[in-house]
Amino acid sequence: MKKKLFLAFYALLLTMCRSYSQAEPVSLIDGLSCRAYTAYFEGGSNTSSGVECSYTCPSGETVGPLDFETDPSLSYTKGDLDRLFCGISPATFTPAATLVPSSPTPAETPTLQATATAAITISPTAGSPLFTGQVTMCDTGSNLISFRIVTPAPDLTGKTLTVVIADQESSCAVNPTNTSLMTCTIPPSVTFPATVVVSVDGAVVNDFIHDGIGCTQITTPAATTTP
Repeated sequence: MKKKLFLAFYALLLTMCRSYSQAEPVSLIDGLSCRAYTAYFEGGSNTSSGVECSYTCPSGETVGPLDFETDPSLSYTKGDLDRLFCGISPATFTPAATLVPSSPTPAETPTLQATATAAITISPTAGSPLFTGQVTMCDTGSNLISFRIVTPAPDLTGKTLTVVIADQESSCAVNPTNTSLMTCTIPPSVTFPATVVVSVDGAVVNDFIHDGIGCTQITTPAATTTP
């Protein structure tokens, strides 16, 4: 009888036997303390190994011992441990924090300003002419004259263009058939050679004399009848 009791007691000791390594695994989570162990005759197997840990919750309560297969700091965060063992729900301010930095996306504004600046640079200034000085058509019959526009063509959107021929203002528009040309009216009583002055927003960009070579009566003026 005593022998049977001794064997039963010895078997119980074996089921409760664990040995721990001298060096504890490194844990990077504050409040988590772990040590590696080797267990004998636990869970029906001869030997098994793992990590035994204890964790101190933010409230000061210590939870454990807790068994893990490997160091939990390699796969868990402090927030995970608080949620699993301390009953602390994760903070809900994360979405708000995400929305705040994403809303000031006008960081792209400098790019838009740079684009606008580039467009202004191309626009004609006192040192950037609009016309090359070449006249491609001069019809004294229809009182029209076409000037060649420089390449690349400046952006005249929203700008005030003024063309004066022989001290008289002319009406001009980009030729719809050939956009590299600006066709202007020849003011009444203008004879060539004549001075051509071009201004954009008040700044003179062209000032030259057209000698009248090539100006012919291509179009016959419409006949007028007197009563």
